[in-house]
Amino acid sequence: MPNSYLWPSVTHRLYMIKLFRNVRRRLLKENRFSRYLIYAIGEIILVVIGILIALSINNWNANRINRHKESVYLSNIERDLKEQLASIDAQMKYEHNVIEIAEPMILNYKSTHEFKVDSTFTASIGRLTGRRTFVKNNPTYVELLSSGNIDIISKDSLKNALVSYYQQMELMEQIINKNNNLFTDAVFIPEVLPLTEVQLTSIYNTDLSKGLFSNIPAHISNSMTDLNEENLKDITSSQLQIPEKQLLLINAINFRYQLSIIHYTLLIQQQKRTQDLLTIVSDHD
Repeated sequence: MPNSYLWPSVTHRLYMIKLFRNVRRRLLKENRFSRYLIYAIGEIILVVIGILIALSINNWNANRINRHKESVYLSNIERDLKEQLASIDAQMKYEHNVIEIAEPMILNYKSTHEFKVDSTFTASIGRLTGRRTFVKNNPTYVELLSSGNIDIISKDSLKNALVSYYQQMELMEQIINKNNNLFTDAVFIPEVLPLTEVQLTSIYNTDLSKGLFSNIPAHISNSMTDLNEENLKDITSSQLQIPEKQLLLINAINFRYQLSIIHYTLLIQQQKRTQDLLTIVSDHD
């Protein structure tokens, strides 16, 4: 705390103490004990008042510093939440894209009991092998916890809302990424690759992926080729005439479809929570 906050009161207190001390000495010399006692008590009261004033100034300054810190933290959380909304929106678009790809394949199979193997089919399979990692955006909240400054948030309802929100966000990240790792990577891709030709360059050409792959060197991107071979489609068609292999593929596609529906539904809920918390933080700040 800067000395300038205490200097006037300290100076004044020292002056008054010196004045009382001189008066006490004079009263003692004059054997006027009762007045000496009054002045001694007055000096004690003055010291106590000075201490209380110093403490109140110190508390006021500490509160002022904490409120400034709180304002900075809340501004940073507001920024984090806006970035999180953009991340949720991008993830929702990706999951919705998977739904739009898988649903027609499932409906077509339900009506015909077979797969129409063409370039659209193999490109769709290629897109279903992709997945998007979801990342929570919580640097300010992590800093609040790690520094022990969470109690700087003065309003308990806001503090509880932050804790609850980021717990939900942690759960959301785990659900989506574990489903990606344990199903898409470990089950879907290994089961699908032996059954069908897969066109992968279609992944790079979607609006959702252009930003991710925008830095591919021109000499590579200009010469990127995909399979899209008729003989491989014939092999795929032949494979998918076998009922057991049809079952494997339609189950894999359907499961991929259902996971994206679950992810999309959870993301809608988390989008609403994020918007609500952003409103609370903005109003408080």
